[in-house]
Amino acid sequence: MLKVRELKSNVWELTMDGVLEKRDIETMERELTPALKGDGPLGLIVRAEGWKDITADAMAEDAKFEFGMLAQWSKIAKMAIVTDLQAFAAMLKWIDPILPMIDVKAFGSADVAAAKAFVSDLPAKQAAASGSGVTLLSDGKDGVLAYEINGRITPDDVDKLLAPLEARMKGDGKINLLVRIKDYDGFDPAILTDGSVMGSKMSAITHLGRYAVVGAPKWMAAMGSTVGAMMPFEMRMFDASEDDAAWAWVRDA
Repeated sequence: MLKVRELKSNVWELTMDGVLEKRDIETMERELTPALKGDGPLGLIVRAEGWKDITADAMAEDAKFEFGMLAQWSKIAKMAIVTDLQAFAAMLKWIDPILPMIDVKAFGSADVAAAKAFVSDLPAKQAAASGSGVTLLSDGKDGVLAYEINGRITPDDVDKLLAPLEARMKGDGKINLLVRIKDYDGFDPAILTDGSVMGSKMSAITHLGRYAVVGAPKWMAAMGSTVGAMMPFEMRMFDASEDDAAWAWVRDA
C-alpha cells in the first residue's frame, strides 16, 4: 500500500507499507504529477519503515512514470528516505551521481521529525530565466560549433541547434563543441519524445572530438563529469570565469 499526502505547500510525504502494487504507483502518479508540473522547489519524504516488496507490474509502472517526468525531477530540491534498512543507505550512493541536483539523505525510523524538518527547509524559488533559449555563437566552419543556453530550451531551439550540427556531420571529420550556459531553466518534455532529436544526438557522438561546457550549475557539472568519462570524445567542464580557456581548449585540437 502507498499513501500520498501534502504536509505543507510543496512538501510531500509518501508512505510505503507492505507490498506495493501497480494501483499504488498510479495513486502516486495522480497525486504527484500536478506538483511536479507546478513551480518548485519541492521537498519529498519517502517513509519506507513498513515497506516489504514491490510487484513486477508496479516496477514497470514506476519506471514509466519516472522516465515520463524526467524533465521535472530537478524541481525536487530535497528528498528524505526514512528506513532502518542498510540497503537504502547504499542506494543513495547510486542516486547521488544520477540526480546530483537533489539533496538526498537517509534517516532512521526514530528520526521522522528530523526528516520532515530537512525536506521542509527548501531553498528560495529561483526567478524564471528570461533568455531566448539557444543562441548560435559559432557555426563550425572553423572547426568549433558553439552555442549559448539562456532560458528554457524548446523544440524550436533544438531545431536551431541541430541544423548546423547535422551540416558538419556529413563527412568523416570531427567537430569540436562548446556550450556556454548563461542561465538554464530546463527544457520542454516534448523534446524527449522526438525520435529525430535522439537519433541526431546519437549520430553526433561519433563526430565529436572535444566538448567543452562553460558555466554549468553544480549538479549539471557533476553529471557531465560522470557521463563524460564514458563517452568516446574528450569532455571538460569549465567555470563561467574560464570562458577564454574553454575556447582555447576546443580550438587546440
